[in-house]
Order: sequence, then C-alpha cells, then structure tokens
Amino acid sequence: MNQDQNKHMRMYLATQTVLDNYTMRWNTIPVMVTVKNELDELIQRIEQKNEETDAASLGTTAQKETTRQTLTEKAVTVSGILQAFAAFNDDLPLAEKVKLTKSDLLTCRETDVESLVRPVIELARKRLGNLADFMLTEDMLVETETSLDSFKALIGQPRTIRNQAFAAINMLEELMDQTDALLKQKLDKLMIRFEFSDSVFFEEYTRARVIVD
Repeated sequence: MNQDQNKHMRMYLATQTVLDNYTMRWNTIPVMVTVKNELDELIQRIEQKNEETDAASLGTTAQKETTRQTLTEKAVTVSGILQAFAAFNDDLPLAEKVKLTKSDLLTCRETDVESLVRPVIELARKRLGNLADFMLTEDMLVETETSLDSFKALIGQPRTIRNQAFAAINMLEELMDQTDALLKQKLDKLMIRFEFSDSVFFEEYTRARVIVD
C-alpha cells in the first residue's frame, strides 16, 4: 500500500472496530448486518491483496545472484582445466574457445550466460577421456550443467513476480474504491438513525470515519 492507501486502511479498521464494539446496537437491523458483513469481507480481501503486492522479488533476485555465483565458480574451474590441457598440447584454438573468466559471467547479460558456458561444457565432454590427469570428471560437468539449468529457471522470475504484484495493486485499488463506496453510500446513511437515538455510538463512528494524516 502507498501512504494514502494506508490512511484509508486505518480508517476502515477503525470503523470496523467501532461497529464491533457496538454490535448490540445494530445487529437487529438486517440491512446493517448485510453491510457490515460486506465491510468485513472487503477488509479481509484488501489485507490479502496487500500481501500479494509485497512481491518477494528481492528474495528471488538474491537467489538468482547466488546461483549465478555458484555457476560461475564451476564454469571457470572447468574452463581453467581445459585451458591448462590446451597449453600442454599446444592447442591455441582450443584455449581461445574455452577461455572464460569470472568477470565474463558476472557482468554479461543474464540471457548470454548459457551461450558462454554451454560450449565449454560440450568441449570438455568431448575430451573427457584425455583429461583424467587434469582431474576433470563427468560429475563436475553434470554439476555445472545443473547450476546452469537452475540459473536459467530463475531468469525472469523477479519480473514475473513484479507483474503479479502490479495486478494485485490494481485489484487493491478496486477493492478500496468499493469499500469507500460502501461506507459513503450505504453505511454512513444507515448510521444517521443513531445520531439522536445513540449519540455516543454515532460520534465514535463519525470520528472513526475521519482519515487521519
């Protein structure tokens, strides 16, 4: 919720509290029972939607960055082993193809990570039989692939969550408009009957309906 919505929400809750405190004054009036139930339901839905607007995007972003760091460590390790193998075999073309640095993977676009890592894994797998002395194993390649797949799965998730949050924000605004209309057009009118018959109840309700800065 933004600041203005928070002010409205405090007013809704204050109004709800007054009505709850004076239940015996109005619960014999069927139309007021109906309107009060509508108010309770709207407040509950507003609270639920407000939770959805807190997108948890930061948590997903942190998870993605951690996964990227893990992938980087594994991929650069494989690259380093292949570069050493290429050096021992005077294979300059291979050395150029598999060269990969930490900076490459941490600063490139997220969508470019796979195009940098996948060729290194494939070149390593093709030469795996010759890399025993360099301690490169299939398990190391599988772990690197797993980290790559995990990272790919996380790409776009924060944006998806933000989109869901924006949708929830729009629904939140609609619910608050409905609540304002319910109070102004129905409940305020129903409360007029208590202005003289139960002035204490009416005055507390009137104060609760004020939006406090």
